[in-house]
Amino acid sequence: MTEPEMKTAAIPANATISAGDNQARFKDAMSRVAATVHVVTTDGKAGLGGITASAVTSITIEPPMMLFCINKTSPSAQRMIENGVFCINTLAPPHEAIANVFAGRTDQHLAERFSSGEWAKLTTGSPVLASAVAAFDCKLIEAKEVSTHFVMIGEVVATEYGPEGGETLGYVHRKYKAF
Repeated sequence: MTEPEMKTAAIPANATISAGDNQARFKDAMSRVAATVHVVTTDGKAGLGGITASAVTSITIEPPMMLFCINKTSPSAQRMIENGVFCINTLAPPHEAIANVFAGRTDQHLAERFSSGEWAKLTTGSPVLASAVAAFDCKLIEAKEVSTHFVMIGEVVATEYGPEGGETLGYVHRKYKAF
């Protein structure tokens, strides 16, 4: 039996990335990758903070661990590190305005951002959006510096979630979408 032949195609000349346009091409390519939208929050001695994040994933189930990425220059980054806790709140389509607030697209900053939405607390004291699709309350295990960002790794100490079957808020082609 013979192996099937692999079909090949010519790679377009613009697929090669030079140092000058690497960042722009990478951003354009990543804009085509759909991601779920989350608001990551913290509270404690260092104060309230929160951001909108799409770079979020689970790591392990035993123990349950999650990670997200945050720009090192974000005022919330240092608060999350000092507080040692964070909560990943997965958003639903009606939360688009909250996503914009925590993404810095309004003039609300740090604690002011929490005037949007209804907030509760689970175990760590980090704000939990009452209407979140899912909430993962975490104890910070490690803040790993990688280039311009911190990769924040946390052990999940409590979870909360809404009814099954609801949609999540996604982001693709630089627009919000319901998934």
